[in-house]
Amino acid sequence: MTVTGVERRRDVITVAIGTALAVLMGVVLAAGIRQATRLHAEIAALQTASSLQNYPEDIARELDTLRERLEIRAYSGRALADLRATVSRFDASLRATTAGDVLDAADLARTQRLWHQYDPVLAPVLAFHGQPYADSDTSGSTLSREGRAHFAQVKRAQLFAAVHAKALQDHLVLGVRRLQASASAAAAQLRALLLAGVLAALVLAAAAAYLQITRARDQRAAREAEERTRDILKTVREGFFLLDRDNRIGSVWSEALTRMFNRGDFAGLSFEDLLRDLVPATTLATAVKYVNLLWGDRAHENLMKSINPLGQLEVTAEDGRGGTETRYLQFDFHRVVGPKGVRHVLCAVGDVTSSVLLARELQESQQSANAQLDMMVGMMRTDPVQLASFLDSADAGLKHVNAILKEPARTDTEFRRKPGSIMRELHSLKGEAAALDLQSIADRLHALEDLVGNCQAKATLSGDDFLPVVVKLDELLAYLRGVREMASRISVSPQSEAVPAGDVLAATLQTMAAQLARDHAKRFTLNTAGLGGVPPQYARTLKDCLIQLVRNAAVHGIEAPEVRSRCAKSDVGRVSAEFRAAGANYELIFEDDGAGIAPEALKETALRRNLITAAEASSMDMRGAMALMFRPGFSTADGASRDAGRGVGMDVIARNVYALGGRIGVSTNPGKFTRFKITLPAVEAAGSSAVA
Repeated sequence: MTVTGVERRRDVITVAIGTALAVLMGVVLAAGIRQATRLHAEIAALQTASSLQNYPEDIARELDTLRERLEIRAYSGRALADLRATVSRFDASLRATTAGDVLDAADLARTQRLWHQYDPVLAPVLAFHGQPYADSDTSGSTLSREGRAHFAQVKRAQLFAAVHAKALQDHLVLGVRRLQASASAAAAQLRALLLAGVLAALVLAAAAAYLQITRARDQRAAREAEERTRDILKTVREGFFLLDRDNRIGSVWSEALTRMFNRGDFAGLSFEDLLRDLVPATTLATAVKYVNLLWGDRAHENLMKSINPLGQLEVTAEDGRGGTETRYLQFDFHRVVGPKGVRHVLCAVGDVTSSVLLARELQESQQSANAQLDMMVGMMRTDPVQLASFLDSADAGLKHVNAILKEPARTDTEFRRKPGSIMRELHSLKGEAAALDLQSIADRLHALEDLVGNCQAKATLSGDDFLPVVVKLDELLAYLRGVREMASRISVSPQSEAVPAGDVLAATLQTMAAQLARDHAKRFTLNTAGLGGVPPQYARTLKDCLIQLVRNAAVHGIEAPEVRSRCAKSDVGRVSAEFRAAGANYELIFEDDGAGIAPEALKETALRRNLITAAEASSMDMRGAMALMFRPGFSTADGASRDAGRGVGMDVIARNVYALGGRIGVSTNPGKFTRFKITLPAVEAAGSSAVA
């Protein structure tokens, strides 16, 4: 709520008056307490002084009594004891009065002088402890010699007290009257102070009542403003809240936050706790640092907006139907600056899910259009026969994948058999698509491989885990049908001569090698020989083998140019593939002059991937170590990419070669070369092996 200047001045004046009255009342109360303490002391002194004024008469009366007892020869011990007690009490009270400053100094001095005059006459009387009487048979009871002296001392003291008691008493009465006057004055002052305190309390009560009335009026206005603010915060679709200097959310926020974060306990919640379960730890730390920067006086508003780490935040929330949904939130921060600097940080949170999804849909549409264009360009560059052959192979391969997915399975072990077979089929198709430069199809096959890899990584498998694979497989089959239809519509001029299959394979491998060199920043040449002599029965197998071997050479074998220069090698690597007849058999020799293969490195990789145990690694010879590369799941790449990291390629080669009854040999010299020798039997023997 906005406070006007008049209201602000009124509040300041009210507070000032209240403070002044409170201080005045405190001063009055302090003075009253002090005056009451003084009055209490004077009343106590008055009581003490009042008791002193009767002692002179008491002493004179008790001396008269003692004289009479001695004159009639009666027992005088009791009268003497009373006199002693009275004198002792008077003397003690007078000493207390002296110590406590009860009487005025002049009155006290005169009283003490008169009292000191009593000492010479009272002391002998009080000091008497003898027998005042003597008894005889003739004269009866008479004063003894000590008694006569004692009687004379008593008589003298009695006459002295009769003369001076009145003066001593008058001095004491005068002191009492002065004490009474002082006490009366103190009481009057106390009454005045109490009256002032009552008046101050009344004024303070009036000021408090006025302040309460004005406060109630302001509170009504504040409640009305708060209700209007609450109505606004209920209506807006954005989430708003204020952060204090401790980065905690204030007591007011928009209800949109409840829908965005599925919680309602925002008051006092720290900004860090709000995001803790929504973003990674690194993003959270960056966001907290960013908000702390906003409190700086020199922070540039536009610059801070440009580095906002929460410009688009992906969160997963409940959808209200027992499931979850993904939302995208956009955080905007604005500094609320006051006269003394930044007072708050206003955070606005918007749900930009629709915008993000629309942008993604547009991006996907654009990517799809680009993919279609790339596919058309690739198809126009691809030999129609090769394209048709690939589409047939892809159709057969994906149908085989579909058949694997449909195979009945109940246990985890049965489900575990599926991903490996699917992965090998997809990897072969991806290699052929990449060799034909059909990148759109290769990318889709790679994405399908990712889904199968996710299934392999799960602790337990069930049929539901393969549903994303089935959906993606259906999309790929539909896409390939579109490619086939598009290929049938593209007009291609007929070739005058049929291109030999070997030349087509060689050209395909050259295209693939050039693409791999660009993708991996490598430089190498590929030389092929004898591919025209590949029997038709071995064409598919050797094509798959050569595609995988060229890919491995480009990714793992051939070093980067700068590495080759440091090793005193030519900047341009050499890769060769030669197919030849060897007696009754056939041989494929594939060689590169790259980094070679270190057996120990193969063992370390196998150990890291849990393919072998430490005991197996220690007892394994070089031949066993080289055989590790043909195991399913083995790869020296750190992560899966489009060209490596699946641990499937060499496994595919081994399975295909062994299925034809062939053999694979590997020889290497680390840092110099790697050579693969694939031996295949005669076609008749291969057929017999396949039939068997």
